[in-house]
Amino acid sequence: MPHVYRLGRRAQFRRGDLTVGIVQTSADPDDPWARLNLIDEGARAGDVVDVRAGDEVAVGRHVLTLVEVVPGTRDGHVSFTVAWPGGEDDASAE
Repeated sequence: MPHVYRLGRRAQFRRGDLTVGIVQTSADPDDPWARLNLIDEGARAGDVVDVRAGDEVAVGRHVLTLVEVVPGTRDGHVSFTVAWPGGEDDASAE
């Protein structure tokens, strides 16, 4: 089972060529979404996307699957897994 990463607001996840940052989370508990900044430096690809739990988002050579999106202006966060290029496991992506 892939590792689940948790990222809080105003935090950044960096591993290998992949960078994920939360730009914004919704404040509405009935409509949880987050806006993420995604960058794959190795593929020179990037995007800003709005996501909800269950979404799959590709950026460059990586695919993120959103496990949880918790709304909140201060304590909002997202949890996600990453499909690494070439089927790498988490340890080899460092």
